[in-house]
Amino acid sequence: MRKRTSLVVATGVALAATAGIAPAGASGGGESRPVVRVIASGLDNPRQLSYDQGRLYVAEAGRGGKKCIGQGPEGETCVGLTSAITKIYWDGGAWKHHRVVKGLPSGAAPDGGFATGVDGVSALYGEVWAVETFVPPEAGVPTTPPWNTLGKLLRVNHGKAKIAADVSAVELKYNPHKANLESNPYAVLALPDGRKIVADAAGNDLVEISKSGKARPFTVFPDHNGRESVPTSLALGHDGKLYVGELNGLTEKPTARVWRVDPWTGKILGWKSGFGPISGLAVNGSGDLYVSQLFNGVVTKVSGGKRTNVKVPFPAGVTVDPYDGKVYVSAWSVADRDGTVMEGKKTPGGQVWKILGF
Repeated sequence: MRKRTSLVVATGVALAATAGIAPAGASGGGESRPVVRVIASGLDNPRQLSYDQGRLYVAEAGRGGKKCIGQGPEGETCVGLTSAITKIYWDGGAWKHHRVVKGLPSGAAPDGGFATGVDGVSALYGEVWAVETFVPPEAGVPTTPPWNTLGKLLRVNHGKAKIAADVSAVELKYNPHKANLESNPYAVLALPDGRKIVADAAGNDLVEISKSGKARPFTVFPDHNGRESVPTSLALGHDGKLYVGELNGLTEKPTARVWRVDPWTGKILGWKSGFGPISGLAVNGSGDLYVSQLFNGVVTKVSGGKRTNVKVPFPAGVTVDPYDGKVYVSAWSVADRDGTVMEGKKTPGGQVWKILGF
């Protein structure tokens, strides 16, 4: 459903580097002996995570469908209404989960892996927001509901996802980055004042959405090392600033950045570099930064000048419980519930992990 800047495409470039990573443990940059628990499995390409009022929400990009709409460099893309938003919660002495909304557009490989659909979710004060990727009309997907949710900010309530704002319209009207006219809303962050910030991965920018649903350009990220930024993840720091992770980085040359942005003006205030492609961010109450490096197969904790890695296979969204500091991360984020095939081997299905002692 997306071309060059979606994680689906980028994943196809880097499978060989990551298919054999271990399921958990410490690696590089410092020693950590975490305890890992799988708290949800059977998920379809789990991406961004959000923690709110004792519950976790995960954006499931879905598993595509039976209608295949083209042959590109990465193979066929098959579409269907399989994307969802899932709530994970502790009840009766066990972790449980169920889909609070489902039946949203998804595109994936024929086996259901490497999907894109609802990639971003943000919950705050009991309200749940999500973003869908965008697909141009010429791609051949339907335009009737619920396909009209593509490229939109969605408000999730009572099992339904209603359109709250048109995110991709900003790219189509303004083209803030002034490169190719492409849009892929990939992450969303609900702010305490009622605004929402969306990272448009293909547009290389942030879009601000007012409480009334008006969308406007907010921040444009510059190219570096001859590559576009591709912002994929958002977090609000304990310092009140926005943190934005980008996909622009290679496993063998970790140049991806975490940008620091003023949440009122959109001005870029600085960055941290030295990461592989980033697919998730979180900040705890002490100001420690957690960075999911998708193709490097690690989540990195940045605490002061120290970096500590924990191995996680294809990590995506990461979030922190503000009360006990426990870390949660989407694992096997490029696989549907049945797993996908990499280097001739079947992977586990999509999961969410809880990491203690990290």
